[in-house]
Amino acid sequence: MNFTFNGKPILPTKTAMDEMSDIGLNLYEVPEILEKGFEIRKRGKDIIEKGVQRGNKIVNVVVVDRGTHFTLIHVGRFTASKKFKRKRGDNYGIRES
Repeated sequence: MNFTFNGKPILPTKTAMDEMSDIGLNLYEVPEILEKGFEIRKRGKDIIEKGVQRGNKIVNVVVVDRGTHFTLIHVGRFTASKKFKRKRGDNYGIRES
């Protein structure tokens, strides 16, 4: 079990675990999304938000750098709108059918 990103462990909150359960994501996929995903929007200094495309949906994760570890605070899924696609371009994220 390797739940690490940049050499630090990823520790989820209970809310994030509930959100992962709701959308069918497991903790094994979170480091992959953080490493291979694209930036959704700018966040604060110690906050990272990345996402990947899966079909017509975008799966995003938000982590906070606590120094010794990352805390997973949010996992979400939304539909990629035409405006979002135009803004990001054609080649973004991991495409899975």
